[in-house]
Amino acid sequence: MDLITSLPYRTQMIETVIALGLYLLIRSIVRSVVRATLLRSVFKSKEEREVNRLLGGLLYLVLAITLAAIWGVDQSEILIFATSVITVLGVAFFAEMSILSNVTACMVLFFQHPVKLGDRIRVFDGEQWVEGELMDITYFFVFIRTDEQGTISVPNATLLKNAFHIVRTA
Repeated sequence: MDLITSLPYRTQMIETVIALGLYLLIRSIVRSVVRATLLRSVFKSKEEREVNRLLGGLLYLVLAITLAAIWGVDQSEILIFATSVITVLGVAFFAEMSILSNVTACMVLFFQHPVKLGDRIRVFDGEQWVEGELMDITYFFVFIRTDEQGTISVPNATLLKNAFHIVRTA
């Protein structure tokens, strides 16, 4: 009798190998997309590492949930865990200055926004207009070097929620 057909968890092992293969393939595709986006913009390799780390963590979470389902973890336990995570994420998404909304805004700025490092921008931060050169975009903040105040930080979510103007492109 063949060794593979006689294993007690043969189906789970095959599904695990398939899930791991898909994880590695999707991770490779995501890294390629991030690299292509980086080449079209003037983001630094630091931003590429941060975005890859964030997306890799999300993929890893999906893999962990998939493997838990394959190996028969009680579905009610997975449901309780998923509900708890979704609740926390929902609260974080709708909070005014939440960490998660700034991380999400960072991803939008990285992939979809026309602003890039070195641009001179004018941002309305809710109370006043701030104008300066865009120096850096991190997970949580955008750093702008102004003529009067030095370098200031503006939350990423503020840049997406409020009006801003690209005065001069880099």
